[in-house]
Amino acid sequence: MSQTETNTLAEPVTERDHIRGPDDAPVTLVEYGDFECPYCGDFYPIIRRILNRIGTKIRFVFRHFPLTQQHPRAQKAAEAAEAAGAQGQFWEMYDLLYQRQDALAREDFVRNAAELDLNVGRFTDEFDRGIHEERVREDYQSGLRSGVNGTPTFYINGERYDGPHEFEPMLAVIADAGDLTDVKRSLQAENRELRETIDRSRRGAPAAGEAVRDRFSADEIFQRVTATADEEIGRSTRLLFFSGLAAGLSVGATFLARAAMTTAYPENVAMGNLLYPIGFVIIVIGSYQLFTENTLTPVTLVLTRLASLPQLLRLWTVVLAANVIGAGISAYLLARTGIFEPEVAETAYRFGEHAMSTSWSALFYKGTFAGGLVATMVWLVHAARETISRLLIVYSIMIIIPIADLFHCVVGACEVLFLVFIGSASVGSVFADFFVPVVLGNTIGGIVFVALVNFSMTENRRFPEYNRRRFELSWFEWLLGPRVREYFRERADLSEEQTETSSTERQD
Repeated sequence: MSQTETNTLAEPVTERDHIRGPDDAPVTLVEYGDFECPYCGDFYPIIRRILNRIGTKIRFVFRHFPLTQQHPRAQKAAEAAEAAGAQGQFWEMYDLLYQRQDALAREDFVRNAAELDLNVGRFTDEFDRGIHEERVREDYQSGLRSGVNGTPTFYINGERYDGPHEFEPMLAVIADAGDLTDVKRSLQAENRELRETIDRSRRGAPAAGEAVRDRFSADEIFQRVTATADEEIGRSTRLLFFSGLAAGLSVGATFLARAAMTTAYPENVAMGNLLYPIGFVIIVIGSYQLFTENTLTPVTLVLTRLASLPQLLRLWTVVLAANVIGAGISAYLLARTGIFEPEVAETAYRFGEHAMSTSWSALFYKGTFAGGLVATMVWLVHAARETISRLLIVYSIMIIIPIADLFHCVVGACEVLFLVFIGSASVGSVFADFFVPVVLGNTIGGIVFVALVNFSMTENRRFPEYNRRRFELSWFEWLLGPRVREYFRERADLSEEQTETSSTERQD
């Protein structure tokens, strides 16, 4: 952004402006922006961070400055924001326009209006008739009078900001303008590590709540879940397999501990269940891949069309296979090596027999409830920030499964495979009569919970700092995977080349 002769804001902030923040804030930040401008889009998350950091001590004002020659959709995007503002939701539309800069057509504006529960008829009527075109032009003219010649352009307490378009330099100027001592202190070099800790992770998920620092909103929890899913779905098959194998082996600790404790206290069922969560504690704290956890986290990406169904099925297949192999190894060692004392082995046998004697429908419904519990546990783990809190969440939720006589597919696999390895059951009967209904139940229970969370509890399902650059897949890509479209394109290009070659040969 070049320097100009005019360095002060020509038009003072008035009630006609769109304002975020209290009127008596010591700092007023005015932005002249363009909804199609990529630089404005890049700076949008930085503005959010600044407002989050300073809180009630800053007042943010947005004014339109659509550069229509470079950005032909900017004018209409500004009018769409004003049409939403006429119904009291300017800032909500402002957020959607910057979070979805790739979607600035009329149908996108109408879809945004419907999502915001606006009166869509009134919105489209005002938009189509250009009712708000004059308001946008007034903002633009005021920008010209203030010397604006590009976007984004900022004014801090009426003085033009010509520093770097980066978080810390602008925050430092704002802190000086408002004499914000705490913010100045946080910018000192010795406080850099703390400052990074309370912002966001590398993938954009919030590390602290926006409204209350030590507590996350539903949107923020969902964003943290999505960040975890993004990491999981991007892992190689090898990493997924060995992480899933470790989880399956860890489940053996649950089987071992529960059998030993139940044998030690045969008259007290509650004592026998006390150590059931031990394997899940190992898995969650160790960040291993467990299939039932993966009914929650990657599904969030699929529901928001940031990942495809084939990607999800690949993840599920690899992790579930690795979990069962790990559980099978644990069951084999416990059945064939003499680790179990005869009394403990008898208890372990009863666990497997109880699982195999339960009807198919009962296993399915019990598995469904267990899947919902695991999904709840994963959601709450992402809402916690300390290891002790996570330990308490995992323990208090997972112990419900044995108490309520529910079934978890991987723990159950360990129990019934124990029967296979001592010769009391066949692999076929274990698979058809136990494993299939429990896996289906666990999966459906987890997905139902995710769907309820996704569509009932959250509004802003993405975080602009990372996901804003990641566009939604088309329905074709969502169903068949992004690589399928590339395959067809390559085939089409090859066919076209062959046609051109054939035509040239005929001419020769």
